[in-house]
Amino acid sequence: MTDEKPRKVDPAYPSSDAVSKAGEIAMGAVGSAAGLLVPVVGPAAVQAILKNAVRLPMETRRNNWFNSIGEGLRELQDRLDGFDPNRLGENEEFVSTIFETTQMAVKTHRTEKLEALRNVVLNAAAGVQTDDVLRGAFLGYVDRFSSLHLKVLKLLSDPESVPEMVDHVRQQRVNSLSATLLSALPQSANVVLLGKVLIDLHREALIEQVDNDLLTDAFGCMLKRTTAEGDEFLRFIAEPAGGLS
Repeated sequence: MTDEKPRKVDPAYPSSDAVSKAGEIAMGAVGSAAGLLVPVVGPAAVQAILKNAVRLPMETRRNNWFNSIGEGLRELQDRLDGFDPNRLGENEEFVSTIFETTQMAVKTHRTEKLEALRNVVLNAAAGVQTDDVLRGAFLGYVDRFSSLHLKVLKLLSDPESVPEMVDHVRQQRVNSLSATLLSALPQSANVVLLGKVLIDLHREALIEQVDNDLLTDAFGCMLKRTTAEGDEFLRFIAEPAGGLS
C-alpha cells in the first residue's frame, strides 16, 4: 500500500458548493498556467524577482478569473432549469472554451475584455451554439481587439440606445460620426485611434464601411452600422440570456 499525498486545492477557488467540480475541471484543463509560463529557476535573487514581479501577479489573475467563472456558473445554476455544473466535464465545447479563454484572460487586465471572455465561457456552459468557423474567428477578435474595439462595435450596433450620443447629436445641427462616437468614449480615445479601430472592424466585416469624418445630420450619425456577423460576434461575447449580476 502506497501513501498518497493530499491533492492540492487552490484556496482562491470556492470548493464547498455545487460548482466546485466545474472549477476543478477548468483548472485541470489549463494546469498551473503561471508556473508553466514563468519557471522560477536560477540564482535566489533572480527567483525572488520572478516570483514577486511576474509569477505571483499571473497566479492572482488566474485565480481571479476562475473565481469569476465559478460565480457565473453558480448564478446559471440558480437561474436555468436543469443546468448542472457537475456535468460540464462532459461538455467538450465548455472544456475547449475554458482552455482557450483562460490563456487570454491571464494576458489582460482590461475589464471589458475579461467580461467578454467570461461571457464566452458562460454561454458555452449554458449550451449556446456557435459555428466552429465563426467561433474561432470570434475568439481571435477578443484576443486581438482592444477594449476600444469592443466599445465602438457595441456603440455602432445600437446608437439610439446610447444617451451620450443622443444628447450630442441633439446639440449639433451638423456633425460627424467620429465626434458622435467620441462623446460616448473615454477621454483617452481620439480621432486617430478611432479611425484605426473603424478600419479594423470593417476589415473583419463586423461593420459597414464608414467615413467617420464626413459631416452629416443626426440621422446619419445614429444609423446602425454593424453587419450580421458583427451582431453575431456581439451576441457571442454578451451575457447569457437573462443577464448575470
